[in-house]
Amino acid sequence: MKFIIIILGALSLISCKPDGNTSEQLLPEMVSYNFHIRPILSDKCFVCHGPDANKRQAGLRLDIADSAYKALEENPALHAVVPGFPDASAVYQRISATDSSLLMPPVDSNLKLSEFDVSMIKKWIKQGAKYEPHWAFIAPVVPSIPEVKNDGWPKNEIDFFIAAKLEEKNLEPND
Repeated sequence: MKFIIIILGALSLISCKPDGNTSEQLLPEMVSYNFHIRPILSDKCFVCHGPDANKRQAGLRLDIADSAYKALEENPALHAVVPGFPDASAVYQRISATDSSLLMPPVDSNLKLSEFDVSMIKKWIKQGAKYEPHWAFIAPVVPSIPEVKNDGWPKNEIDFFIAAKLEEKNLEPND
């Protein structure tokens, strides 16, 4: 069972082209904070906006929902994350800025979000910016076996999940 959950998690991460280009159809249907957003924020944002109070910048903490949703200390008219409204969210405004003085992460940090990362965060905010507890604290749920068009190919339950993901991406299994 744990193996199936790991496979599902890995398959949900296979979403961008090798050249790094992005398009709406390559983003997952439902963006998960744990599988998609937390890794981006952890790699690129938590250095300055994470749990370490000594390194935190602008009083903004993005690893906790309450902090991300509240008004910004520097500008109380803005909120870092406005669930459902990426264009009203300071986080999205800053990560998609074209002006390098506004862009996050800052240019001098040597960190950069890809177009895919920015699109993923935008979609997550649009879908309600739901934070999830760390995956280690979520009880595993037995997923139902997906129905697939090519039901002759799968030999076991895991194959059905792989076949469903392949069909979703308009691919066929190798012989």
